[in-house]
Amino acid sequence: MVYTTYLLVQNAGMAFAREWSPGEIAEVWVHDKGSDTRRLRGDIVIEDLTLTLRRISARTGANGPQSPVTQFILAAAAEHLAARLIDDVQSRDGREPLPRMLSGSLGHQPFIESVLGMSQHQMLRRWPLANDWYADVVSYILRPVRFAATEEVIRNELPTWLTLPFGEVVRRFAIEHLVVRGDQRIFRVAEAIQALWPDYEPVRASQRQYRESVHTHWEPVFAAIMQAYDLHLGPGVSLAEASWAFNAVHWREVQERLADPERALYSVRPGTEWTWSGRAGLMVCAGAVVTADGRPLTADELAVRPPAARDSRATQPLVDAGLL
Repeated sequence: MVYTTYLLVQNAGMAFAREWSPGEIAEVWVHDKGSDTRRLRGDIVIEDLTLTLRRISARTGANGPQSPVTQFILAAAAEHLAARLIDDVQSRDGREPLPRMLSGSLGHQPFIESVLGMSQHQMLRRWPLANDWYADVVSYILRPVRFAATEEVIRNELPTWLTLPFGEVVRRFAIEHLVVRGDQRIFRVAEAIQALWPDYEPVRASQRQYRESVHTHWEPVFAAIMQAYDLHLGPGVSLAEASWAFNAVHWREVQERLADPERALYSVRPGTEWTWSGRAGLMVCAGAVVTADGRPLTADELAVRPPAARDSRATQPLVDAGLL
């Protein structure tokens, strides 16, 4: 599809409309501030932004979504915002970064004096350097304890769930995993910090901490669940890989629901509602496990699989995982 834009190109004293197609490279000619003369500011690859820009005042023409100048302004704004939010915490000259975004809203001394109404000495005795203050605040926000309430609920409910078909365990696990317990604002800012500054050392440290918590807390639980249903890892599949994939699909839906809490549940059959991550998690399990005789199971077969009869040998992993 060809979109008409109105980059005013002079030809023999007359302006004419130039038609651009997405993918074409357009020159950007604009008037500088206070100047009557247009200047070439660079090139822009035209994109189809007709559905992206919903609030722009003009839908067509020189001020519309397909204008080279419009797209130049947007690209410059994106680069400027990235520089303020992301590049701001890059290490320069071997020095530890000082995030200006944090200093503007959580200033080292202004916070303790203006927000808390305390003496600056209370801050300086603990964090003489601003960098250390910001790093510890980020580490505090990202600490794994923000998941602790959900982990406790799931661990408390699992002994009951393990009397039900395997699919019910996965379905209920997913539903509980989506509940944000505690201050949702803190949870949201933690997700934002991780997305904005993944290479900031406190963020990297928190990710290592989280991976370790999956290894120490959840892998034994997953192993116990498999034992309860007489399931085994398939050829070439490790418990760490299966656990990572299972957690990944659940956290993806957590992030989506922060943006759209009313997103419809994925209904599989009448009377049973699954979250998207629950159904996807069941598919992950179906691809990761086999029966005792090495037979793979479809997701539907796995969903209705009953727990195995519990003898002392089958019960011990549940005890070791703290579920019994």
